[in-house]
Amino acid sequence: MNKRRERHVKETHSYASVNFPISEAKASTSEDDFLRMNRYEYKSITSQPSIKKSSLLGTARNNSNCSRLRLISCPCHACQCSLDASDLLGHYIRDHQHGMGLPFVELGPENKASMSCHVRSLEHDVNTLLGVFGYRRPGLNPLKCARNTHLPSEYRKYSQHGVLMVFGCRTQHSLLWHRKPDIDDVLVIWVTTPLQNASVSLRLLVQAGPSLSYYKTVKARPASATQDCKEFIKTDSNAMLMGVDDLRGLMDLDVWQQLLKVELKLLGKQKI
Repeated sequence: MNKRRERHVKETHSYASVNFPISEAKASTSEDDFLRMNRYEYKSITSQPSIKKSSLLGTARNNSNCSRLRLISCPCHACQCSLDASDLLGHYIRDHQHGMGLPFVELGPENKASMSCHVRSLEHDVNTLLGVFGYRRPGLNPLKCARNTHLPSEYRKYSQHGVLMVFGCRTQHSLLWHRKPDIDDVLVIWVTTPLQNASVSLRLLVQAGPSLSYYKTVKARPASATQDCKEFIKTDSNAMLMGVDDLRGLMDLDVWQQLLKVELKLLGKQKI
């Protein structure tokens, strides 16, 4: 029994005298790993908001670019304003109506309107506004239809009306029916609308004298399209062209008699 106890004590001392540096190394290694992991996790956590921030900035930037693409230029001559199509009527009433002396007029039950202008008042390559009209659009869902926004309080009853702007211009163009390559002076009449995703059919009738009249069925040109008369008449047939030479009889009259009488009739509207 005593021999066994002495043997056990010797073995215990021999084991106790052995150094174990590995356990110490393991402790330091695990501590370093822990600190390293903490630094990695901290870095990954703190870096996530910056990624989200950049994506949000990118989205906001894309949204602003998209909204910028939807802007149109005011079709009135010499106006440099860019605006949303739904703001066009409000912009005209606030900024142009008084100076131009052309009030906004609602079309009657027959959807007809008449206007007139002096032939010599139409300048070369200048879009002259002849009239601004609104028409009711029955059967619309007031929660879904496009509205005219930023209207003065007395005009807010026209927030759901369609808007038509009639323009005239004098420019140069080769008239096919004259069968000659020469460039002719022409008078052009067309209609512009801020209404989007819709086709508005109209009939234009121009009385240029007791025995001279022109009529044509056209579609209102979107305000987002180019309003450069000299350019768009090359490819767009939705305008009435009259040769100035054909109007000599009218232009030989006294100035106060040189009136072009224009009649506009709304035929219908359909979605594109």
